[in-house]
Amino acid sequence: MHEFLLQYGPVYGPIIQFLLLMGSGVGIPIGEDIVNIPAGILVAEGDLVLWSVLLAGYLGVVCSDCLWFILVSRFGVHLFRIRWFKRLMHPRRLLRAKYQIDRRGAWFIVLARFIPASRTSAITVAGMLHLPFWKFAVATAVCVLVTAPIQIGVGYLIGRGLASRSTYEMVQILVGVTLVVAILAVVWWLWRRSRRQGTPPPRAKAKWLRQFRSPSR
Repeated sequence: MHEFLLQYGPVYGPIIQFLLLMGSGVGIPIGEDIVNIPAGILVAEGDLVLWSVLLAGYLGVVCSDCLWFILVSRFGVHLFRIRWFKRLMHPRRLLRAKYQIDRRGAWFIVLARFIPASRTSAITVAGMLHLPFWKFAVATAVCVLVTAPIQIGVGYLIGRGLASRSTYEMVQILVGVTLVVAILAVVWWLWRRSRRQGTPPPRAKAKWLRQFRSPSR
């Protein structure tokens, strides 16, 4: 990726950076750090301008995430109509998941941005369970204000010889593991509290499932 940006970067760098990031919005598995870190390296080497890289990195990630969310929200309904999926996900489970997404979906998106390899899966789940778009967009826009500059900044430090990719990946893994442990602890606590109170887990209204009925022939 670095060589590709280096070849075309001086002229089309930010445009290429934006288009590569947008690729993940249509299902191409391109991690944002795979694009933004090399772009930061090129800034350190004087081949790209910092402000344009920051703008392209931010808009590329936000727009691609929003595009994928919209696609999944619109077409994910077909997955719920597949027989094996219906057997796997009982309506009660779906309604419980829907309730949690409606209540805590924005935080779900925020946490996923800091857990490695969870970005696309989190967006997919949020889209399929129809998290309100404005909640998703706000959470994503705010988080990327942090993550995109960090990735580009790491690339800049690597380009200056002040950091390494392995160090960044190690920090990412440590943060991700810490968040996963914290999430599991909260889920366990909520489950224990529900068991003690003897109340069933809350669910969304059943009418939400009507849209997943197979169309009549």
